[in-house]
Amino acid sequence: MDDYNAPRLAPALEHATHALGLWVERTFRDVGLTQAEAHVLAYLARHPNAAINDLHTSFGHKRSTLTSILDRLEARGWVRRVPHPTSRRLVAVELTEAGRAIGERVSGALQTIEERVRAKVGDTVIGDFLAVIHALEEELQ
Repeated sequence: MDDYNAPRLAPALEHATHALGLWVERTFRDVGLTQAEAHVLAYLARHPNAAINDLHTSFGHKRSTLTSILDRLEARGWVRRVPHPTSRRLVAVELTEAGRAIGERVSGALQTIEERVRAKVGDTVIGDFLAVIHALEEELQ
């Protein structure tokens, strides 16, 4: 019997995050993606010419961590840093042709997982889950 007052949210999120990381490693073993790299590529596939600041805001990585992720992706020929099209003060990150193929593959795989979960629990539960996540983010700021 579960202790209702015991912390459950953080352990469940940590477990799900770990499971997602293992799934990314299995699914993209052929290209050797880490979870962080996979999510950055998927984000860039959905948001062309995103500024580095956009990536930082979206993922909350330390700037040094994000720089390392981008360095690895750039070394593999999947992204390039370019001047931002609307601001001289920003640096944009864009996918190369090879990076776009991987980013779209990751984005599609994540979309499929979400659709499968949505089919199991329904839109209302997904909405409630997102509300909990947003409330947790607010509490942690």
